[in-house]
Amino acid sequence: MKMNANVEYADGSVVDVVISAPDFVAFETKYDRSVARFATEIKFTDICWLAWHRLHRDKKAGEFEAWLETIDGVNLEESEEIVPLDKTAHTS
Repeated sequence: MKMNANVEYADGSVVDVVISAPDFVAFETKYDRSVARFATEIKFTDICWLAWHRLHRDKKAGEFEAWLETIDGVNLEESEEIVPLDKTAHTS
């Protein structure tokens, strides 16, 4: 699963990020919530944290709270569908 997002900074610049496995695993570890639930329950804070984590891994962002003060928003690309890793329910 991947999510494409763009971060809009207060200075008008925009940075595209690809949120991927290391970011999702870090999210689940930190918040003890499954990303499989994003299809039905995703918060704006979740999207911001995932975008921040990606940028933080690339050493392009400091601490989360300080980074939040520098942005106007984070937008998911509409073409991306957020779905669980396994679309088929197991019945056995």
